[in-house]
Amino acid sequence: MMILFVALSIACYEEDMSISIDHKLPPTFRLSGSGNLAFFGVREVALENQKLIPSQRDGDKDVVLWEIWPNGLSSDEKIIYRLPSITYGSVPTGFVQKVPQTSAPPDLVEGKIYEAGGPASNANGGFVWFTIKHGRIKKVDAPGGN
Repeated sequence: MMILFVALSIACYEEDMSISIDHKLPPTFRLSGSGNLAFFGVREVALENQKLIPSQRDGDKDVVLWEIWPNGLSSDEKIIYRLPSITYGSVPTGFVQKVPQTSAPPDLVEGKIYEAGGPASNANGGFVWFTIKHGRIKKVDAPGGN
């Protein structure tokens, strides 16, 4: 009976998405979590949103710079911890770029604040804030968490 309980507990466990980021330009993101990624994007955080907790932010003021969606991947292949690392501007195999539609995304600019991540199903999605300082990527703490 105990073995069945442990097996069911493990099978039902959901791990929210978390994102690690390297310090190189362009940044590379490594995703972990048990859900299925809906899409991944990078947006420039509007100045008026940079000091607000998530429930107060107006996401329509942020600028979507780059957005990629899993395309043709099975549900099993969309599990976040199985996805490859994602480098800004480089579309991984099994993904399609939706923003911008016909060109490479714009270069990231020193001093601006960016948010990278996306929503997921079967667990919460996740985001990371970052900026560029002296030509290197630096993680930024978002007010009230991401």
